[in-house]
Amino acid sequence: MNYSWLNTRRWFLGRRKVASPFDALLNAELPASAASFDAVEFVSLDIETTGLDAATADMLSVGWVLVREGRVDLRTAETFIVRPSGGVGDSASVHGLTDTVVGTGLDWGIALDRIVRVLTGRVLLVHHAGLDKVLLDRMCLQRFGYRLPVPVVDTLALEHRRLKRHHHLENNSSLRLADLRDEYGLPRYSAHDCLVDAIATAELLLAIVAKRRSTTLDDLLG
Repeated sequence: MNYSWLNTRRWFLGRRKVASPFDALLNAELPASAASFDAVEFVSLDIETTGLDAATADMLSVGWVLVREGRVDLRTAETFIVRPSGGVGDSASVHGLTDTVVGTGLDWGIALDRIVRVLTGRVLLVHHAGLDKVLLDRMCLQRFGYRLPVPVVDTLALEHRRLKRHHHLENNSSLRLADLRDEYGLPRYSAHDCLVDAIATAELLLAIVAKRRSTTLDDLLG
């Protein structure tokens, strides 16, 4: 979504009666698109789900960490188990979140409220917005009546554009988070833990930015 259009939409929705904490998110000032990377706060976020179809998957866990002043602030790291509407099915074999584990988790509405609060005035950072952001849009639509109007930086999309620009995007090119971290010389972490993946995505963004001469928020937006 065009950044100026996003701001216009937030202003328009902010004039309507919207439940808290969505109202505060709508009325919070966003960083300027021309702001330098170090001047922007990002919420690096990852979600474990019951499946890969964002139209039907349930959130099972969510984790995030802030990137501020060009650094990963581990003091801000948070993670929560979320209780789904149904069973976890075969997805438990991937992330280890069984029905017993998620049965004690937060109600999805409470979890979503916490996500909305941490995103207020900040930029969402994910690896593969086609899953995480689309799922959040669906949840916000159900809870607040509107999709989540926040700027999004997608490290997968950033690397796709870079490889395409340099004609390196081949059939065997991998845009998986772990493989991209390998390419940038970052250490391997265990996968399918939402907080670990959120930190891994944050570190990948820092590595991407470090290879550029200068970076503004506009350079990173999809």
